[in-house]
Amino acid sequence: MTEPDLLLDTDVLIEILRGKVEAAVWLAGLGQQVIGISVLVLMEILQGARNRREQDTLVKQLDRYPLIVLEGDDSERALKWLKSYHLSHGVGIMDCLIAASAVRLGKPLYTFNIKHYKVIPNLDGRVPYRRIS
Repeated sequence: MTEPDLLLDTDVLIEILRGKVEAAVWLAGLGQQVIGISVLVLMEILQGARNRREQDTLVKQLDRYPLIVLEGDDSERALKWLKSYHLSHGVGIMDCLIAASAVRLGKPLYTFNIKHYKVIPNLDGRVPYRRIS
């Protein structure tokens, strides 16, 4: 597997898939950087498919991104964060699991949901661009 330079959260990937101009410009600006997506992000995207054809199209579109799977202590780290930050900051299960992979890899996670992620220790959470529409 090619190691990614950065990871995308579900909300950013949705904007890319919808062809948002701001997303396309940002994506082009990344140049040759390798973008990875968590298997959990892929699952969230596929869950939004309304039929088999749409699901197959999504799978083909997302096949170019290296898939990041949970490893080692990711789930234990995520559980610790959920216990610490769910009630106080609204951090969810998926947020914790996605963040755990990014922290393990030492890669930035691009998201518009920075409010939830900012409390996660050692996570380099970044907003990719300012939304216009």
